[in-house]
Amino acid sequence: MKKIIIEISDSQHEEMKFYLENCFSSSVQEECCFADYTIKLNVSLLGNELSVEMYGVKELGDVNWKVE
Repeated sequence: MKKIIIEISDSQHEEMKFYLENCFSSSVQEECCFADYTIKLNVSLLGNELSVEMYGVKELGDVNWKVE
């Protein structure tokens, strides 16, 4: 089986964690059971970018990735 490995910086990880914690907190406060989120890797000739989508989109910026 192959793995897709996405490398993010410590600051990108903190941004993603903070964003998702806020979204989950909002779900609990609003008594909503929506807890799904999407991590999206955009690959293009201009660069590879990662974003997280839950109650909007949080762009995390450039990342490195590979298949092993």
